[in-house]
Amino acid sequence: MKKTLLFGLFLGSALLSTAQRRVSPSGNDSYLKSHYADMHQPTTPIQYSGDRSIIWSDDFSVPANWVLDDIGDALDQHWVIGTTEPGGPFAIPGIASTTAANGFALFDSDLLCGPDGSQNAYVQMLNPVDLSAYPGAVLQFEQYYRAYIGFCFIDVSNDGTNWTEIPVNTDIDVNDDTGNPNLRSVNISGVAGGQATVWVRFRYVGGCDYAWMVDDVAIVTLPDNEIIMNYGFTSHTGNGEEYGRIPTAQLNPTMNVGAEVTNFGSQDETNVVVNMSVLNESLVEVFNATENLGTIASGDTMLMDQDVTLPALPVGLYTATFTMTSDQIALDENPADNSRVRTFRVTDDMYTLDGIGDHPAGTEDLTQTGSGSFTDNTENVKLLTYYEIATAMDATGVEIELGSATDAGSFLYVSIHDTAAVFANDLVTELAQSDFYTITAQDVTSGTITVPFTAPYSLQPGGYYISANMFQDTGHDVYILDDETVPQPNAASMLWLPNDAQQLYGGNGTAWAIRLTSNASIGMREHTELEGVTVFPNPTTGTLRINTTQTGKCSVEVLNMLGEVVMTDSFTGNTVLDLTAFANGVYSVRVSNNKATTVQRVTLN
Repeated sequence: MKKTLLFGLFLGSALLSTAQRRVSPSGNDSYLKSHYADMHQPTTPIQYSGDRSIIWSDDFSVPANWVLDDIGDALDQHWVIGTTEPGGPFAIPGIASTTAANGFALFDSDLLCGPDGSQNAYVQMLNPVDLSAYPGAVLQFEQYYRAYIGFCFIDVSNDGTNWTEIPVNTDIDVNDDTGNPNLRSVNISGVAGGQATVWVRFRYVGGCDYAWMVDDVAIVTLPDNEIIMNYGFTSHTGNGEEYGRIPTAQLNPTMNVGAEVTNFGSQDETNVVVNMSVLNESLVEVFNATENLGTIASGDTMLMDQDVTLPALPVGLYTATFTMTSDQIALDENPADNSRVRTFRVTDDMYTLDGIGDHPAGTEDLTQTGSGSFTDNTENVKLLTYYEIATAMDATGVEIELGSATDAGSFLYVSIHDTAAVFANDLVTELAQSDFYTITAQDVTSGTITVPFTAPYSLQPGGYYISANMFQDTGHDVYILDDETVPQPNAASMLWLPNDAQQLYGGNGTAWAIRLTSNASIGMREHTELEGVTVFPNPTTGTLRINTTQTGKCSVEVLNMLGEVVMTDSFTGNTVLDLTAFANGVYSVRVSNNKATTVQRVTLN
């Protein structure tokens, strides 16, 4: 796959794993997982091929046709066959397969979640299938799977003892799903083609996941000609990130473009040519690219990968359409999978990893993550989005797309971090920050907020993370949209949990809607002096009391002499801070209620 890990050499195991404490927006968290509101997953219509011969099929109406067992320590963690839907604390709906009414196979990982979380179970064909007359064979099945920390495999054997495992559903992100139902085809010709005895089994490995359901399984003949474009990409950085909106000043002179193509047919595809055409909003082509991939043998995958010199691109939306041809394209099994579309927008001052609102109709896939998503991590949960700066820019603030689960009264602030500091798990050092922003009912209705930095910050060429730092207020949570429509590198959107030993996680977001702007008008916000605030004693040996006459929620930040935020908190009325862990010196204490701010100097002896 073309996508590469951003700064892969610097990413340790902490950035490659998934956060283990996701919960529901309601806060009900006995199994440390989440059910995001507004989960959007386009389903895949069930369209069986009309010209493929069915060699063998089973719809799970006769459970005795299957063997249910587990491996190793996964005792009594079995699949079941029937019509019972998942029943765990975080149950997903039953599969909406073609013959769900007469039975399907279910591994209910959530329901079976035990103390050790170990699960390794399979549902296996009782009797083998004779494929000696079929050099090409495809396993086809309907499924519904939602991912958390599990793995799905198709195992194939020619003797019932030795198995070749084929991973499936590797494209499903944490808390994402396949769609319901989803038709999946797996080429098993390399193991099963021409074999007199073939067994197939579905195996789940993991623990305390959601569920995997399978139905309407068939082995069909491999089509003669089936060439598939898996994806197309447009990356102006060349590192794999596909930014949805790019300021003119940050647009690099070249763009890395391409597409991945797989030959899923039994016959070679010759003279395969991939074409890309980019149109502006007036449907006028502004640039293009073509690459002749030559011959793609059966089962092989090839990549178009080019750096294209960009013409001058005025502000506006651009649509890149990838298509392909071959000598056999007229015979192709499914022409619908021969093309892909990507969009990006050139802007004056808005830089966004997400492309919310600009994706082709029917393709947008959104989830949301926030201060209520993680057990014991409701204060100062950080969502970080990476931005690569090509030309120096003055960052004035951040625009955020709120999730629908956001409550008025929750609050956040935004900050800028050096990439090296983030990879060192240093989220305390902030290059710039905003005041605390309290979410209002009007903000919830509009779904978008703009948070200015306390002063514009000059970003020099290089890489930076923009962090949204979220806080829960008496059960009121803030959520931010995550655009999962376009795959992104693992470190493009990251997560930091203050109360986790590991803290920093990569790949838990595809593209947080945390948008960097250089719009000068939002950076000119003037703060009214917050009155009725008393900070004492001053000097102090460590204990610092803050009293206010304000009736609402206030936030407090403590900054060292370098302007770095070393402590944040929120309170109503009065609070006490413990500064004993910090070095002696002069600190700035900033108190804000989203309408006014006061800053007072305090000496720590």
